[in-house]
Amino acid sequence: MKKIILFALAAITLISFCSCGARYSDTEIKAVLDELLPKSFEMNEIYFGKGLPISEDKDVLDDYYSGFDSDIEMINYHPVSRDCPYQNETELRAATLQVFTKEYSEYLFQRAFSGISAQIQNKEGLTETYSAIYAMYIEEKGVLTVRLNLEDDAMELNREYRTDEMRILSQRGNVVTVVIPTYIDGGFDTDAQIRLVKTPDGWRLDSPTY
Repeated sequence: MKKIILFALAAITLISFCSCGARYSDTEIKAVLDELLPKSFEMNEIYFGKGLPISEDKDVLDDYYSGFDSDIEMINYHPVSRDCPYQNETELRAATLQVFTKEYSEYLFQRAFSGISAQIQNKEGLTETYSAIYAMYIEEKGVLTVRLNLEDDAMELNREYRTDEMRILSQRGNVVTVVIPTYIDGGFDTDAQIRLVKTPDGWRLDSPTY
């Protein structure tokens, strides 16, 4: 009986230790947020805002589309500008994964590079698939191109986070959830909940920040 009790106590202790994990201070988490949030704003502009800058160089456009049997003005995707920090899909994916978790990044990648489809049943009861959101970026001939009408669907990205007013809501293992007051145009808007995950490569955001 004593052995059973000791084993049970040891198991409870182990479970408690595993569930709690390291405890992070407000100062540590604020430092993480102050580093990741500005980077996330850049990503928000790429995935939810006006997108990457498009080349306005006529020579670049003529050279790129010289092999297409179509008028340049009729093509919906144009190459990114030469001064764009991301010249291909691989670079953009890598930059995204420096800010967000793999799980949240997958949603962004689908939205950006594949588009988002929806399925409905028609009058005959058959399932039809249609594109709810077309791909934002397509890489062709090793060149990253941007859909021209991104501004039409761009979100207002003017949310300000007051990290000096943030508080830790919960800590569980390598996941920390915080509450941060956010403001729009100088006025309070809402208390945003943000999940942070400590991965083998460092801290990553696991929540949208737009």
